[in-house]
Amino acid sequence: GSGGNNGGSPTALSALPVPNLSSVAKFYKTFPIVAGFLTASTKACFADSLAQYRDVCTTKFDVRRNLAMVLYSGCILGATCEVMYNRIFPLIFGATTPETGLALAVKMTLFDGFLNAPLLWLPPAYIAQALVYRYPKRDAIRKYVTDVRENGLLKKYWSLWLPASLINFCFVPAHFRILFVASVSFFWMIILSIVANNDQDVESCPLEPEPAMLNPRALD
Repeated sequence: GSGGNNGGSPTALSALPVPNLSSVAKFYKTFPIVAGFLTASTKACFADSLAQYRDVCTTKFDVRRNLAMVLYSGCILGATCEVMYNRIFPLIFGATTPETGLALAVKMTLFDGFLNAPLLWLPPAYIAQALVYRYPKRDAIRKYVTDVRENGLLKKYWSLWLPASLINFCFVPAHFRILFVASVSFFWMIILSIVANNDQDVESCPLEPEPAMLNPRALD
């Protein structure tokens, strides 16, 4: 048949649904906070579902755990990161120019990793699970402090998110920064889920396991 507007492309290929990337970009630019919330919460839902599926100790889907991660990721990693990265950072560090781009990206990466992470990004995940599972928030904070001091939480966070954030601030358009964060954390959670369960067997599972504390962005 004739090529038409596709310059000879087969009709079957032209009939395939192709995402309108300009519309996606327009949505992220026009409704950045909503887009950030939807992106991060959707990622959390799928990522936690996958982690539960890979966990041999999980015999049924834990809705409360999934809800905790969805709310945390949507509100903190989605909406709050959008406000921080694209509204507050420009006020603190100024506008990015070709001459200052790398220097500003380094400053934003260090600020985000060494100030935002321990104060803003990580603690709310523990509090969110405390609210959902109805145990004292004091215990959640104690668990967070223990993970930082004894389990290397911040070191794990920095090993992934310092280089990832530098790439994000250097090369990713501002309206797609939250999408980049969600993408990196999703695949990181897949890797960790596989590694963590490689040597696990059902006999090693506790009879009444405690709710799993999913460390945000460092481990999800």
